[in-house]
Amino acid sequence: MRVSLAMVFLSSFIFLAGNPVLAADKGAAKITSSSVNTEKPAETATPPTPTAESKDAAATAPKAETSPSVVTPASEAAPTVTPAEIPSASAPATPASESAALEPHKRPVPDGYAAAAELFKQRKFSQAQKEFEKIVATGTADINTHLCLAHCYLQQKIYSKAIREFDLLSKHAKNSMSLQKSCAATATSLRNAMRGICPANCLKGHDPRWTLKAGSKVIQVPHNGGGYDTLTPNDIGHLIVHEHGNSVVKGICPVCEGTTEVPVLKDGGPMPRI
Repeated sequence: MRVSLAMVFLSSFIFLAGNPVLAADKGAAKITSSSVNTEKPAETATPPTPTAESKDAAATAPKAETSPSVVTPASEAAPTVTPAEIPSASAPATPASESAALEPHKRPVPDGYAAAAELFKQRKFSQAQKEFEKIVATGTADINTHLCLAHCYLQQKIYSKAIREFDLLSKHAKNSMSLQKSCAATATSLRNAMRGICPANCLKGHDPRWTLKAGSKVIQVPHNGGGYDTLTPNDIGHLIVHEHGNSVVKGICPVCEGTTEVPVLKDGGPMPRI
């Protein structure tokens, strides 16, 4: 199931705040925001705090260190991101060659991160983007660098590149499973929106889980405590959420109004409601 972008913001917050490498004295970064009409990062002085474009969502996105949750209408609010503190100048630096040899989640804060984070904090997303991209080009970018870069793209509505960064985070943010899941859900939601598929967590007719049972098309989802919850074609277009480990049908999807389709999202277009 997909989480709202708002959930991704919460994930990021929990991830940054709990990362011992990123937070020197203050436990890392802060991330708050609304839903996909929005979308945080990592270390030093006081990491960036983008402002909101609008606030509509009831979730929290590269928020949430929680499991993917229900879709909530979003507006275009910018996330409040606070990159983690940069280690003091006295801390021994790791040679670039050594850092590049490490997996992203094990890399130390890269050179140039503090300056890029400051631009991000000032909501200068275009300039911050260029600085974060320079770090990525050196091969020393850590998870927080990619997280900040993902938000820079998202805030500028460069969805195709934001998806790339969220995909990377879903694979390499190995020290935070919830961040991996929320970033994967965000990437999936944006990718679906760019294909004209409703990004919300409503049941789709092309869902690969459909099977034939006694001649009828159904989806069976394990029920908490035993047995299965059965979804039928009558549930297509309805919002499906997980509550207490069970799949619950919540009525017609408010995003696509039950059609499972939305206008194709393109770079530069309004942030989708997910």
